[in-house]
Amino acid sequence: MKIFVSLLLFLTLLYGSNNQLNVGVLAYGTVNWELMTIKSQGLDKKYGFDLNIKELASKDGVAVAFQADSVDVIVNDWIWVNRQNYPKFSLYFYPYSTGIGGIYTNNSRYRTLADLKGKKLGVAGGPMDKSWLLYRAYAQQKLGIDLSNYAEIVFAAPPILNAKLSDGSLDAVLNFWHYNVLLDEKGMNPISSVREVLGSFGINNQDIPFTGWVFKRSFAAENKNVINGFLQASLEANKILKHDDTAWIALRPFMHVKDNAAFEALKKGYRDGIPEKFTDEEIKGIEQVYSLLEKTAGKNLVGESKKFDKTMFWPYKPNSTR
Repeated sequence: MKIFVSLLLFLTLLYGSNNQLNVGVLAYGTVNWELMTIKSQGLDKKYGFDLNIKELASKDGVAVAFQADSVDVIVNDWIWVNRQNYPKFSLYFYPYSTGIGGIYTNNSRYRTLADLKGKKLGVAGGPMDKSWLLYRAYAQQKLGIDLSNYAEIVFAAPPILNAKLSDGSLDAVLNFWHYNVLLDEKGMNPISSVREVLGSFGINNQDIPFTGWVFKRSFAAENKNVINGFLQASLEANKILKHDDTAWIALRPFMHVKDNAAFEALKKGYRDGIPEKFTDEEIKGIEQVYSLLEKTAGKNLVGESKKFDKTMFWPYKPNSTR
């Protein structure tokens, strides 16, 4: 019996769940496309871990599961990480996507932000959404207007905003990238992108990641090889998704697209958001954006954090470039 127990313990250590990585994601979110590719291509096994995808119903649900240690890794933005890292530095961030949204309209006469005076502007993500705050900063500093009063602001969920823009209930919407590409495909008119807003402030780096993989520093210290293996698998999965059209065939049923045009638009949008590099230059860009957001929203956004935490970025060097 003792021999059997010893053998069982040995096998558990060798092949067991030590290398299991639980990643929490929104059900049907775009993050699933990459994770499903990692699983289908066997990249988790290739890089020494066992990926377990845990789908959750809401962004808050993902955060709660992460804080309760039900999952090891989630996707969030560096604003949230910086806020959580005060006063104790507890989280790491590594880039997931550079994808960012912009403003679209159903009326070709609206060509600039200034044209939206008194119009109904739908905004996704709520009053503290970083894209909305960047537009507010732009309107204030470059146009001398308070956008929250200049237009009639309607906060709503992304799919509702697209539907209301299509039926004319809204004049314009500020939405996330994967909803904007569907508006693009429908022939809606872009007014501006968040990238253009950043450019107006002299921040022209196209590779600034706004969302990333987030994991606890304590977990990373004990599971460095698992984390690095996951990040290498992520890199390889994105390389496949960027260059191999056949890899998208298996994903299409989970993308909930109605036609080929929408499928191709989402595929292109995802590819455009794959980070090409992450260096000190990108970190400097993130810090510049953070400064803009802090000046616009203050404590309501950044919480008690006194400064930008440059140590939040996990120091991983990929084996190859994207």
